[in-house]
Amino acid sequence: MRTSRISIITCLAALLGLAAAPAQAAPQAPDAVALPAVGAVVTLKLSAPGVELKVGAKAVKVDLSGDVVLRVVAGDVDPLKAVRLRVLDLNLAGKLPKGDVTIRPSGFDVAAASELKLNLGVPPTLSHNLAVGLKITINEPTISPKPIELSTKDVAKLAGKLKTFPPLGDLHQLQNPVDLVDDLKPDVTAGVIAKLGVKIG
Repeated sequence: MRTSRISIITCLAALLGLAAAPAQAAPQAPDAVALPAVGAVVTLKLSAPGVELKVGAKAVKVDLSGDVVLRVVAGDVDPLKAVRLRVLDLNLAGKLPKGDVTIRPSGFDVAAASELKLNLGVPPTLSHNLAVGLKITINEPTISPKPIELSTKDVAKLAGKLKTFPPLGDLHQLQNPVDLVDDLKPDVTAGVIAKLGVKIG
C-alpha cells in the first residue's frame, strides 16, 4: 500500500514538472564601459563622406577615407575617468573630378588636446573630442594649375558620443568651421573647412 502511494506521488510530481513553464535564463549584464589603458596605441579607420571645403571663391566637395593612429596618455584627472589621446598619424584622401585631396597632420601633436571621457549614467557612455591641426593638399586643375597646400589656422575639433572604445563607426562632427591659411601667408585666410563629419572605427 505504501509502495503504491509513493508511486502515485512520484507520478504526480513528474506530471507537474512537465507542465511547469521552463525557467528563463537571467539577463546578461552588458559589458562594462571602460577607458583604454594609458600607453595603448590604437589605429582606427576613418570615413568622411561629403566633406565641404572652400578655396578662395571656389567650393570643393569630396568623399575622404583613411585612418588615424592614437596613443593614450594620462590627462589631468583620474585615468579611470578621462584620458588624453595623442595623434601619432592621420591620413585622409579622396578623388576629385580631375585630381585629389589629401589631409595629413600639420605637425607633431605635442599638446595631446584630444580627450576621451567616461560619462557615468544608465547606460554609461564615452565622450570623444578629437583635436588636431591639419595640412590639406588640393590637386585640382580646375581650381589651380599647381597643387594648393593649406593648413588649419587653429586645430580642427570633432566631437562624438561613443558606446565603447575603440569606436564602432560612431559619427564625429566638426564643431565649428576652420579657417585655412597658406604657410607663407599665415595672416591671410585662403580657405575654410566648412563641413566635416567623420565616422571613426
